[in-house]
Amino acid sequence: MQISKTTNTLVLDYKPMKILVLIAMLVLPVAAAAQPKALTFEDAAAQGLTVARLDEQYASALHTDTTKAIFNGNRQQDFFKAYVAMLTELAAYLKDNGFAWGQPTRLVHRIYFEPDGKIDYYLVNLKALDNDQPKKEKFVALLNTFIQYHKINITADKKFAQCGPAIYQDKK
Repeated sequence: MQISKTTNTLVLDYKPMKILVLIAMLVLPVAAAAQPKALTFEDAAAQGLTVARLDEQYASALHTDTTKAIFNGNRQQDFFKAYVAMLTELAAYLKDNGFAWGQPTRLVHRIYFEPDGKIDYYLVNLKALDNDQPKKEKFVALLNTFIQYHKINITADKKFAQCGPAIYQDKK
């Protein structure tokens, strides 16, 4: 890289640019893969992100066998409060971004968290929206943005997951 003395403009040499392009090609896919992901269960499985595979890496936040749960005793209640608060934030975010369910919609989701509460994966069954592809796509797009900037307000010693049904409805 140098400045041309005659035109006083920046002149880029081909070789350094080639190196920069190569570095970008190597780094961008890794950065994209590191982003949190909101996906339908089917889309996740198509990418090799099966629940079985993810469950090997993430422990259950709550479990009927408390020896297998990340959160025990009073921490179970703390987790539940943080979980409900996060879903409430999601409902507000959807409303603020013009998304409307129109009617209460029951969905099943499985959310995978980092120990600091950051969301790695938000898998959701959107069969209830099969007849409304634009709504399905908008929800997934908004969910992807939401999980990049929001997290659950609780921490753990290791990665954890929570699964269950939820009734999604328009926030009033």
